[in-house]
Amino acid sequence: MPTTTPAAPATPRTDRADAFALVRTQSAGMPASMRAIADAVLQDPERAAEGSAADLAHRARVSPATVSRFARHLGFPSYADLQRSMTRAVERGIAVHAEIHAGVGVDDDVATVIAKVTEDVRAVMTDTRAALDPTALSDTADAIVRARRVVLYGVGASGIVARDLHLKLERIGIPSSIAEDPHNALTLASVIGHDDVMLLVSHSGTTTESLEVATQAKLNEATVIAVTGHAHAPLTHHADHVLLGVAGAESELRPAAMGSRMSQLAIVDALFIVVAQRTDARSRPLLERTRAAVRTHHRS
Repeated sequence: MPTTTPAAPATPRTDRADAFALVRTQSAGMPASMRAIADAVLQDPERAAEGSAADLAHRARVSPATVSRFARHLGFPSYADLQRSMTRAVERGIAVHAEIHAGVGVDDDVATVIAKVTEDVRAVMTDTRAALDPTALSDTADAIVRARRVVLYGVGASGIVARDLHLKLERIGIPSSIAEDPHNALTLASVIGHDDVMLLVSHSGTTTESLEVATQAKLNEATVIAVTGHAHAPLTHHADHVLLGVAGAESELRPAAMGSRMSQLAIVDALFIVVAQRTDARSRPLLERTRAAVRTHHRS
């Protein structure tokens, strides 16, 4: 049976001044001890950027070794690398960020709801930019361009995102299939091979159906791509490439799927654009033909 090691961030996090966004987006899936460190970092970003690992460990009531593991969990080689990224973020004034949608209340008026939701969208896009690794996106695009066939699958709201990418790929001549249910997904996964790609969208990365499909696809030596909000979710251990987005927080009126879906849609849109760029000679004429084909169905 082929073995797969967890995909690791290909772009050094130290090159990017977005450490606090990574802490925000990944803390929900961390063990309790690491969540305590994340809380301490976000409560006082400047102190985290300036202080030592021992100081952070003291404030979070954990060991310095746990602080080191926390940094590696985020994709940094060491705490010193994470700290340098936090320092650059503080210098750029991007450390402060509020959880907007968690504050939407039952008694908020319509204007307030609009303001909070649209601000939440902006925040989700900012954090998605921080979490998504450019090298992983580039490698994923290359795999799709080379593929004989791309199969896409997602459960629930993630299925909407998978279908969105499927429709986009069809427009530029990339052979793709969208699995409609778990049985269909497993059937498709059982007939693909090493020249094919299985792309799975799963916010949690723990959905049983997605894990079963990924396992089947790997048995057939297909390239597996995971679009998820959790860097260390079980699905990532089956994936050749991981496109990491935002792990949305739950609130009384807004399920996490809403934030994560916006993040996922941005990811697959960016992926489609890179694929279209790399197949421009073929993609551009096809896009023009598809626009022309539906033009008469739009009233001027």
